[in-house]
Amino acid sequence: MICKLNNVENLDLLQKTPLRVLHRRSPLTRTKRIIKVNARVLTKEEVEVSCKHDLKLIESLNNKLVVAEVVSEAGTYIKEFVHGDFSRTVPNVGTIMGTRCDMLQLDVANLTMVWPPERNGPKENIIGEK
Repeated sequence: MICKLNNVENLDLLQKTPLRVLHRRSPLTRTKRIIKVNARVLTKEEVEVSCKHDLKLIESLNNKLVVAEVVSEAGTYIKEFVHGDFSRTVPNVGTIMGTRCDMLQLDVANLTMVWPPERNGPKENIIGEK
């Protein structure tokens, strides 16, 4: 199943405004892109540390926890890409892997942006420039 997720490249999503932010955002459907996914299943040792050595929990989660690095277009709702938001984001990790998925933790590892933005046309004078 992880192979399917790792094969994701330049995948276009249709994302409706997530339910969790619908009260403060316009109810639109946006097209966003997942550029690349790099995922792996946690080892049993990593699960043991995560579960603080709770044997029952370790047994139930072994081979079920995944760490995924997702590179996406700005404005992509990553949580909803993982769990699907009641099919409001399609495709999603669940539809790709053929199973239900949810997220335990989200860390933003990197932001990339081109700054300053390139200007179109001839160079313009900016106050203070000669």
